[in-house]
Amino acid sequence: MKPTHLINAGGIILLFILASCASTKHLAYFQNISQGVNDTSEAIATAPVIPVIEPDDILMISVTGANPAAAAIFNQSSSNSTSIGFTGASTTTEDLYGRAAQYTLGYLVDKKGTINFPLLGTQNLQGLTLVQAQDTLQNRLLPYLKDPLVNIRFLNYKITVLGEVERPGTFTIPNQQVTLLQALGMAGDMTIFGKRVNVLVIREKDGKREIGRIDMNNSKSLFTSPFYYLQQNDIVYVQPSRAKLWNTDQTTVRNISIVASIISALAVVATVFRL
Repeated sequence: MKPTHLINAGGIILLFILASCASTKHLAYFQNISQGVNDTSEAIATAPVIPVIEPDDILMISVTGANPAAAAIFNQSSSNSTSIGFTGASTTTEDLYGRAAQYTLGYLVDKKGTINFPLLGTQNLQGLTLVQAQDTLQNRLLPYLKDPLVNIRFLNYKITVLGEVERPGTFTIPNQQVTLLQALGMAGDMTIFGKRVNVLVIREKDGKREIGRIDMNNSKSLFTSPFYYLQQNDIVYVQPSRAKLWNTDQTTVRNISIVASIISALAVVATVFRL
């Protein structure tokens, strides 16, 4: 056998092995949508669930009214949070755009679903939407304020993205609504080793754990899934593909090095002895 034949054979072997790595045809999302065709027939995904207040939530509550000075006592500040008995909480997370967001004040909902609000005292907000909680506090503030207006937001409405993504982590969602695609975008998208056909969404609901599996290559599967719209504290996990497992298998890498060395040695021997 000529040296060039040995080298060519070795190259073919190496290419065959390397071909088992990531293939570009598996990297694109929505592969079932025809190129160059506008498809408006996709079904609408399940509507996003309106979150309700639960124990351990952290709420930002601001109060305004016709008399700003009178409303000031109902608003938290670093100078008065301790003196009037606010229940505060501090947490650092990532906001919608990936920047660090520091929250030093907020009402921590206790295990009974209540908060301690200035003058009003203990208020049970568990099970209420933000709009319902706002209306409740506004009505109870009428004896103290003229034209009270209450605004409530979650400070700890967050989702977590793990696995084969560029920037895994926990992200706070300011508007309390986020899709799976947006969550992956916040995490920098999947790496080339992410398993796109089986993305997991782990959800705690009513004391039970639900697991959704979504094929990102299939738009119909994605957009109609009840897990397309994420909910508070959802965990998204992108599994590694076989290519990732292959690349991290040190035994395989070592074997390839040995094969390459043998091929090189055979080529040298063949050249010297003119086989």
